[in-house]
Amino acid sequence: MKQLYVLMVMAVMSALVNSGAATTTRKPWTTSGSDGQNLNGKMFTLSRDGGGIYFYPPGYSPWFITTPYPTRRYTTRGYFTTTTTPKPTTTTPRPTTTTYKRTTTTPKPTTTTPRPTTTTPKPTTTTYKRTTTTPKPTTTTPKPTTTTPKPTTTTYPPWTTAPSTRGVSVCLRYLTDYSQSSSPTIFKLSPSGSNTLMLSSSYSGVYTLSYGYSNYMYFRPNIMLWSNIQPDIWTRVCVTVDTVKRVAQVFNGSTVSIRKLLPYQYVWSGEPVIDFSGFDGQFTDVQVWNYPLNYKEIYNYMTSSGYGWYHGSVLTWSSIKYSPRGYTLLEDVYERQAKQPMRSRGRGHRPNWEKKKRAFIYVEGWKERQQL
Repeated sequence: MKQLYVLMVMAVMSALVNSGAATTTRKPWTTSGSDGQNLNGKMFTLSRDGGGIYFYPPGYSPWFITTPYPTRRYTTRGYFTTTTTPKPTTTTPRPTTTTYKRTTTTPKPTTTTPRPTTTTPKPTTTTYKRTTTTPKPTTTTPKPTTTTPKPTTTTYPPWTTAPSTRGVSVCLRYLTDYSQSSSPTIFKLSPSGSNTLMLSSSYSGVYTLSYGYSNYMYFRPNIMLWSNIQPDIWTRVCVTVDTVKRVAQVFNGSTVSIRKLLPYQYVWSGEPVIDFSGFDGQFTDVQVWNYPLNYKEIYNYMTSSGYGWYHGSVLTWSSIKYSPRGYTLLEDVYERQAKQPMRSRGRGHRPNWEKKKRAFIYVEGWKERQQL
């Protein structure tokens, strides 16, 4: 009876293994689609200890997006183990007999009779013709040539390579805190190129604009340009770089820095990717243009109470894609959070500061009618 039970268990386990049961399929790695997201009214919170985020336009495939791996299938076996004792097999070899046949080949005699050949040479006759060549007289009359040298003027261009665009502009709103020993990097434009444009800030209100490998420029936006811009909780910054005029400038709210000439050539690589990392705080309303903004366009950005009708030609906050790394937080901006209604503590409960409303009835006329 015990042997019959063991044989039944072995048969069931063998059927499960052969049928390929208990298979598990891994989900493929996927990337985001081509549609951009409208982030108007949203802000991101970053940490200096870790975390960052890339922004790029819809339909663009940046270098940090990898190709999804194909779906892999693997089989999970059960946790039962079976022991199979192989049966001894005995094979008796059969005797084999090989018979060889002898073959005899008799060669046939061959006889070859050569045929006589006779060759009669033909006489050859060579006739020579006389040729007479009379040279014709040639007369060459040289023509007088007069060469008037033209004045040449050499104009050296300001760049060794013609810029592909007129420049670049970046506008954003951010909040951060820093000490005297820190100078956080706000953003990096085209981070994988050789001419990465990077903006950093300091506690004294000085902005550092760097590009290339070792080119640094310092801007202090302390000149009042507009007097009707109300203060805001956000620090609104716009950076403009004109590659044709070779100037750069930084705007901060109602103030502006002086225009400074670029000491070295800067040509934007055109990579529409901007990177945020390396500081504690929030940022929102990121816009990027592939040309230097004029003062009217910057004024519209600085005076807009919300998210205006302006749209960056390269990146715009109303239709943008992002790829976070590390820990990042996406939520509503402070202005929207302040307008949200307060949550109720329960049915029939009033806050301590709210007084109970009482209904008052005018009874003076009612007493007079009672005396009549």
